[in-house]
Amino acid sequence: MKKSARIVIALVAVVAIVLPLSLFAAQFRVGNQTTLGAQETINNDLYIAGGSVSTAGVVTGDLLAAGGNVLINSKVGQDALLAGGTITILGDVADDVRVAGGNITITGAIGGDLIAGGGQINIAGGNIGGDAAIGGGVVWIGAPIAGNVRLGAGEVHINAPITGDVTIDANKIFLENGAKINGSLTYTSPQEAEIAPGQVAGRVMFNPRATHAQKTNIIGIALSVWLLVRFLMLLTAALVLGLIFKRYAKNIVEGGLKKPLLELGRGFVSVVVIPAASIVLLITIIGVPLGILGLIGFVVFMMFGYIFAPILLGSLLYKWFGKKEGHTITWLSILLGVVVFCLFGWVPFIGWIIRCILVLITLGAIARMKMTFVKDFR
Repeated sequence: MKKSARIVIALVAVVAIVLPLSLFAAQFRVGNQTTLGAQETINNDLYIAGGSVSTAGVVTGDLLAAGGNVLINSKVGQDALLAGGTITILGDVADDVRVAGGNITITGAIGGDLIAGGGQINIAGGNIGGDAAIGGGVVWIGAPIAGNVRLGAGEVHINAPITGDVTIDANKIFLENGAKINGSLTYTSPQEAEIAPGQVAGRVMFNPRATHAQKTNIIGIALSVWLLVRFLMLLTAALVLGLIFKRYAKNIVEGGLKKPLLELGRGFVSVVVIPAASIVLLITIIGVPLGILGLIGFVVFMMFGYIFAPILLGSLLYKWFGKKEGHTITWLSILLGVVVFCLFGWVPFIGWIIRCILVLITLGAIARMKMTFVKDFR
């Protein structure tokens, strides 16, 4: 545990240097339907999450939003980091935008770069002041882009001027009447695109199907989007469960950190016994329903362990660095725990061992609570 503690302290020190100091002055909102009213002004960063998220006020700092439906009608003074099922950006963002979702619509202006990944992406209206890297099923570009553009999609439609160079890997490419590429166009596709005279000012290079380098670029964009989405999903789940079920989360944290070795062993036994018992029940005709329920319960059990482990870690770190006597659960401690937990995933071997230990301790604490509940029920 002492070696693990040293590693945690070192990583937290790195996080403390990398994370902006303004993070600690940020405002946080979470709920089923979460809003920022039109008359409200947030004079620093805003972190907002929920089933349905909408913002109409002013955010002078960064905006981080995650939810099933995300509607951004705010003026954002710095960066915007968004993830969800359906995302609509109507307001202007002064700096960069990074967005991942199923359906993405952007009509506001973006002062910096755009990184977007989703099923259907429609960019219309305001200008994009920097570069754009976009990956999706169907991509429509109807807004001017001042920088370079990289596109990876099944189908691409361009109907706006682009100042820089454009690189595309897509099955179908359409340059509409409003398309005007002032730089060069390099594209990879099963067939050549129809390009009207004057639509591309620079050189046009056609590669019949993807080269290895271009495949790597697309994979890199997709991987970046996936990592972003996974981080935001874990953060959202941890915030919702940790803050809404705060008493439950605190019991898990206090139980897991009070006797970590005991809970580690209990968690390991639970991970081995529950699926094994469920499989045994599946072999018998009578026990099939119980076996199925057992496997479903095991999956849910593991999900809760993975979500609550960063909450446990964040509470521990918050106690150490805040020099507090008890364990507290706040949005800041949860955010810190999720960031460090994700950073462990980038540390070869030892990082994954620490993550497994944290999850097993959390699972042991959850199993202990369930056992206590069953005893009290009897």
